Amino acid sequence: MNFLSNFIKGIFIGAGAILPGISSGVICIVLGIYEKLLDSILHFFKNIKENLYFLLPIVIGGILGCILFSNILVYFFNTIPMQTKSLFIGLLLGSIYILYKTESCNTLKVNNRTNLLGYLSFFICFIIGISLIYIENNITMQNQYYSNEYSSLFLVLSGFLMSIGIVVPRCK
Repeated sequence: MNFLSNFIKGIFIGAGAILPGISSGVICIVLGIYEKLLDSILHFFKNIKENLYFLLPIVIGGILGCILFSNILVYFFNTIPMQTKSLFIGLLLGSIYILYKTESCNTLKVNNRTNLLGYLSFFICFIIGISLIYIENNITMQNQYYSNEYSSLFLVLSGFLMSIGIVVPRCK
């Protein structure tokens, strides 16, 4: 039963890896396996059999989730793009509350100073997100070698910010 449960969680993690704006790390936190997954990977050789039994169904499910959801995602973006984008915005906004209520991330509630720093960090990230939307809509460079409409600066900045968001740091 545990194998099947981890396999299904792996499918969700794999789907999160390809969904725009959704991190697999956030999905791991929501599913409650982030700490164990991280410990299993970091200390893999200490107990290979137990870690392999935990990681194998997640990896297989993740690969299957990437394959299944990539085709579904392309279909929905082509047929109902506005509704699909709105769904992802809702998933992102809904995950904020879950992350806030996670036991290991309650350090923002310790005192007023850390709470203020948490709100300040959120505000700065919000401004960065709005700025990226502005950059995407207003700064374009025509390049004869690439057929897309995005500038090189925007693509580099987006890639940098995305790579930061892929790994969710431990909150302890």
